[in-house]
Amino acid sequence: MKLLQYSFLIVGLIAMIGCKKYLSEEPSKQSSLQTVDQMEALINNAGTFAAEPNCTAAYSTDDCEITKELYSKNPSVFGADQLQYYVFGIEGVANQNPDQLWSGEYEKIFTANLILENIDKVKGDDAIRRRVKADAHFIRAYSNWVLVNYYCAPYSPENLGSLGLPLKKTVDFLESGKRATLKETYDFILSDVAEAQKTAPDDVDPLLPWRSSQKTISAFLSRFYLFTGDYDKSLAEANKALTTSSRSLVDYNSLAQGNSATYSVNNSTITLNYTVLNDWKSYNGSKYLYWQESYYTRYVTNPYQWFIPSAKLLALYDTQNDLRYKKFMIKNGGLRMSVSDPAAFRYTMFYDGQYLPEGLTVAEVLLNKAEALARKGDLTAMDPLNQLRKKRMTTGHYVPLTATAKEDAITKVLEERRREMPFSMRWYDIRRFSVNDYAPDNINVTRNFFKASLTGVDVNSPKTYTLDAKRYLVPINNLDINTSKGQLEQNAY
Repeated sequence: MKLLQYSFLIVGLIAMIGCKKYLSEEPSKQSSLQTVDQMEALINNAGTFAAEPNCTAAYSTDDCEITKELYSKNPSVFGADQLQYYVFGIEGVANQNPDQLWSGEYEKIFTANLILENIDKVKGDDAIRRRVKADAHFIRAYSNWVLVNYYCAPYSPENLGSLGLPLKKTVDFLESGKRATLKETYDFILSDVAEAQKTAPDDVDPLLPWRSSQKTISAFLSRFYLFTGDYDKSLAEANKALTTSSRSLVDYNSLAQGNSATYSVNNSTITLNYTVLNDWKSYNGSKYLYWQESYYTRYVTNPYQWFIPSAKLLALYDTQNDLRYKKFMIKNGGLRMSVSDPAAFRYTMFYDGQYLPEGLTVAEVLLNKAEALARKGDLTAMDPLNQLRKKRMTTGHYVPLTATAKEDAITKVLEERRREMPFSMRWYDIRRFSVNDYAPDNINVTRNFFKASLTGVDVNSPKTYTLDAKRYLVPINNLDINTSKGQLEQNAY
């Protein structure tokens, strides 16, 4: 009841400034927050912090494919707004209302700032105070990392002077909404991480996996440094994170079957079988928040509930023995969306296909470690890779991967990374690959589709779209640009 009460409090505070105005208006009534317990209750509003509504991750990478046939036969299934992400629209994305990823992450930053401005003023246990302070710093760091890796240029020495994020450090409406540089943004993220490290507990609390810990922070830094090209630091932090005693890989052979769904198609019956994870929903105990592999609970969410795997993504899997294919790539899964012709796959993991892990997991840290080793030319990169694969292949059919050279190791690691984390991490990876000084990293993402705009799709006008470097930066919503009164600058296209 306390959590619900304080959740309503924060929702009320946020409502007073409007969901599109976090960069320009000042909240009031902070006097309602009087105890450390209230602050902790805000942190424990885990479902809100865990969700990252993200159409870019769902539709803008080469993990997704909406064929012309699929669209032509089922046009009502696809909204003009989601198709703008699919065809890399600029104005078509900027003019949508709202951008839930941008506004959602700034809501989290607002909550973190609210806590940090009040945590030393309120009554309560000092041990809890220190931990809540660490949580708030880490929330702000993580949300800024997500935002900078969608709306700003990829990290590289050449891009450090480019536009970063508006760095919101307070809840004061007078605080500037102008964008800092990319370097300033990354420096601010690291400074928040350093503050969190001062008081975070050692390991992940299995009852509160959305809270920060030293192992959580190391898992994050293994990602952070992998993306900035500092492979030695990435490796060191991955090794620290992997000493956790509360997080572990799940053997996918042990995943029980969940509720199935049966459909009648052309006088025949088709049954779709899901794992029990598909039934883990907010109204079913919120089990998805307690995934055993999670150092930190965050999920890419797709309000349209359909992650549509591309033919190239599907081709990466051993369809007979890879349990990620057998359990999560649902053949005829389009039936869930009333699509029977053509037969279409649907990738689904948690929450009836809406939620995919984007937060820090044991699997990701193993892949970070493997990639850091491979980039350094160390062929023992196959060890953490095989540690993961052993838990993902059918019993009796696991065959260890080997690498003959640095290039072979990198290829195998990146293929495994894509198999393990489709959609949720692919946009991040495409961006960072684009600035790596390694030719095989270059990814060409194209669409053979139709002429599409926010007003509709012309099926009589086939068109090929290519994701270019400028569009690696997601357009900032024009509502946010307009309400900033000239402070917030759009990306240059």
